[in-house]
Parts: sequence; structure tokens; C-alpha cells
Amino acid sequence: MILAAVAALLVTIGFLCKANVSRGESMAQADTLVVNTTELCKDVIGYDGPTPLKIYVVKGVVVKVEALPNTETPRFFDQVVESGLLKAVVGKKVSEAATMPLDAVTGATYSSQAVIENLRAGLKEAAKR
Repeated sequence: MILAAVAALLVTIGFLCKANVSRGESMAQADTLVVNTTELCKDVIGYDGPTPLKIYVVKGVVVKVEALPNTETPRFFDQVVESGLLKAVVGKKVSEAATMPLDAVTGATYSSQAVIENLRAGLKEAAKR
């Protein structure tokens, strides 16, 4: 019985590990497509550097957008996150999210414009899948 529990645990851990995505790649795992814009948008610069994102899509609908580590000034980048920019496309079909108007955040213009460009590129990549 203990052996069966350990085997089940190992299978679960193996499944969870497969959900990781390497830099710049897209991958479908169980019904989830994850687009990482690290390599896709390496030349997209905010105020102080790249602003990569991970965009999670399930059955053609954006379910989550996550900001990855970046070198933007935290107080300005926090304004972008707090503005709801990353959540603006959540719940939308990829095709709809890719074309919806997104506004830059006043006071964090460079950072928010870079995030918007990452979103657009990531959604375009997701639409190909």
C-alpha cells in the first residue's frame, strides 16, 4: 500500500514538472498552452529592460497572464500590475484579446507599453497554436 502511494506521488510530481516551460517556448500541457515571451520579445524594452510575460490559454481562452522577473523600477511596474493591464485580457478568446484596445498606464508609460507589446506578441503566438 505504501509502495502504491509513493508511485502515485511520483506520477503526480512528474506531471507537474512537465508543466514547466523553457524560455521563449510555447507548450500545450493537458489543455493549457503557455506562451513565454522572454525570447519572443527579448528586444522589447520598457524603461529599464525587457518585461517578459507568461500567458496561459485553455481551449482558446486566456486564463492568466503573469509578469516574469524584470529590471523595471518596482514602484512603476507595480502601477502597471495594479492597473489591471495584465488581467484585461483574462477571460477573453485569444483572437478577441489580441485586438482589444489596451491603454498605457500614466506614470509608467514605458513599462506599460512594453507589457502591451509582450501581450500582443504572446497572443499572436498563441493564435498560431
